[in-house]
Amino acid sequence: MKTSTKIILAAAFVGSFALAGLSRVVSAKQPQSFVAIVRQHHSDIQVAEASDGDGETNDDAQETAKLQPLAKITAQQAQQAVEASVGGKAKSVKLENEDGNLVYTVEIGQQDVKVDAGNAKVLYTENANQSDEKNEATRPKSSIQVQETNDDSK
Repeated sequence: MKTSTKIILAAAFVGSFALAGLSRVVSAKQPQSFVAIVRQHHSDIQVAEASDGDGETNDDAQETAKLQPLAKITAQQAQQAVEASVGGKAKSVKLENEDGNLVYTVEIGQQDVKVDAGNAKVLYTENANQSDEKNEATRPKSSIQVQETNDDSK
């Protein structure tokens, strides 16, 4: 094979890789939010909505976005821990600041199960229909402590 033919074939080969790489860069999407990624992979689980349909940004989604970098486990890991511990199928998973504790709240049936966002340990379970404020002082603490937010404005 002639030297000029080899050069042309090598240039075409390198050029096609360069063109493929360039097309990937040009067609790249903007990074998706954590909520969107979780929805794609777990369409059967509800995660905090970015908007509730009235055009206003949901405060829960903003709080989740602020807390997410602090969590050491994913929503999926929290869900798996609860389903293995309690049994049943999770309806929703939500990252929350619960009295200064970073926890995932996993809803299964009529129960809200609190999972440590640092180590996937099930901390406690409460009835979703009732608030049990008298036992708050004796509840186990999360391994990740966060500054409490003022929820009085809700």
